Amino acid sequence: MQTKIFTLLLATALFIGCSPSKQALIVEVNNPASIDKENEMVELDWITVQQKLSLSAEETIIVTGDNGQQLPYQLVTNDKTGIKETLIFPVSLQAGQTATFQITTGEPETFTPLVYGRLVPERKDDFAWENNRVAFRIYGPALKATGEISNGMDFWAKKTESLVIDKWYKDDLAGVASYHEDHGEGLDFYKVGRTLGLGMTAPLDNDTLCLGDNFVTAEILDNGPLRITLILTYDPYEAGGETIDEVRFISLDAYRHFNKVTNVFNKVDADELTVATGIVMEKDKPEIIFGDNSGIIAYETPADNVNGTIYTAVIHPDGFRDIKVANGHLLGLNNYQPGTSYTYYAGGGWSKAGFDSFEAWTQFVKQEKEKIDQPFTIQIK
Repeated sequence: MQTKIFTLLLATALFIGCSPSKQALIVEVNNPASIDKENEMVELDWITVQQKLSLSAEETIIVTGDNGQQLPYQLVTNDKTGIKETLIFPVSLQAGQTATFQITTGEPETFTPLVYGRLVPERKDDFAWENNRVAFRIYGPALKATGEISNGMDFWAKKTESLVIDKWYKDDLAGVASYHEDHGEGLDFYKVGRTLGLGMTAPLDNDTLCLGDNFVTAEILDNGPLRITLILTYDPYEAGGETIDEVRFISLDAYRHFNKVTNVFNKVDADELTVATGIVMEKDKPEIIFGDNSGIIAYETPADNVNGTIYTAVIHPDGFRDIKVANGHLLGLNNYQPGTSYTYYAGGGWSKAGFDSFEAWTQFVKQEKEKIDQPFTIQIK
C-alpha cells in the first residue's frame, strides 16, 4: 500500500514538473536606418502578444532588455473604440544594430509619465499637451466666443524635461508668473493668430487657404506614460463653394519633437481637393526657409533678442506635390481624396534647447524623416 502511495505521489510530482509553463515572448528589433535611433517606439500588435503568452484578462506584462532591466510600456488605442490594440515601448539602437527584448507575465514597475495633456477650461478651453521635450496647444470654443478665432497649432518652447503645463497655467492665471516669460523652464512666444500656426492643414481653393474655426470637441484617446493621442472635431466650414467637415487626430510620443497628425476632410461630393500644410511666417521679415519635395518644409522664426529663436518643420513621408510661399505661410501642397486619412508630422525646436542654428535644425529634421521612412523591423519569436 505504501509503495502504491509513493508511486502515485511521484507520478503527480513528475506531471506537475513537466506541465507547460508560460514562456517569454522574444522580440527581435533591428534599426535599418543609416543613423542611430534613441528612444524610438517599438509597436506590437497587442492581440498577438496576448495570444502568444496566453494572457488572461487580469494578467499584466513586463518588458525587459538583454540587461534584465524593465522598460516602460503603454497599451494604446488607434481609434475611437477605446480598445487597446497596440503595445509600445522605447528602444535605442545604433544604425544597423539588432537587439532582443523579452515580454513575460508579471507585475511591472511604476514608470514616471513622460507625456501629458488636457482640456484647460480655466483658460478658455485651450487644449494643451506636452512631452519631456516640447509642448503645444490649440484653441477651443470658449476662446472663440471672445472673438479670437484660430485653428492653428501653438508651440511652447521648453528647456526642461519636466511636465509643466499645469504649473504654467496655474501660475499664469494666479498672476504669479506669466508663461509668456521665461522663468527657467521655457515660455510661449510663438505667434499664431488667424493662421495654420505650426503645421496644420487646410483645403486650398484658387490659392486661398480655407481655414476652419476653433475646435468644437476634444477627446483624449491615450494619455501616457509614453504617448498622448487626442481627437479634435470642427464645425463645418466653406471651401471652394463646398461645405467641409474636418477631424484631426494628433499624437505625441515621449522624446519626440514632432506630433503625428492625421486629418480627415469630408465633403458632399467626392471631388479631389488640394490641401496645404503650412507654417505661418512673420510679415516683412527675412524668409529663412527650407523645402524639399521629398517631404520636408522648415522655417526659422525671426530671432527674439531675449528669448531666442524657434525652429519649425513639417515632414510628410510621401512628399509634397509642390512647395511655395503664399497666404503668409510656407506651404506644402498635395492632392487629397475626401474621406481618406492625410498623415504627416509637425513640430519645432528652440535655440535654447539644443539647436544652435537653422542648419542644425534642418539636419535634425532630415534625420527625423529618415527614421520615419525606415522604421524598426520587428520579428516576434
